[in-house]
Amino acid sequence: MNWSDSLKIALLEENTQKAYELIINTPTHFKDMEELLTAQELISQTIEMLEKDKEDLKKQMLQVKMAKKFLE
Repeated sequence: MNWSDSLKIALLEENTQKAYELIINTPTHFKDMEELLTAQELISQTIEMLEKDKEDLKKQMLQVKMAKKFLE
């Protein structure tokens, strides 16, 4: 399976860890402009997914902090 297919699957599965690893290991050469544009779009979608995951984590941490404060 090639890099772009692997990244597409990671995005569909919302597997942020796998998507991040694939972005870190982005190929340095693409065979044509279409493949390069596809990679650009996949990377953009991955960034959006990672930012959403970051915001969700931030909300969860705030909820934990509020619950901890309530229990004190």
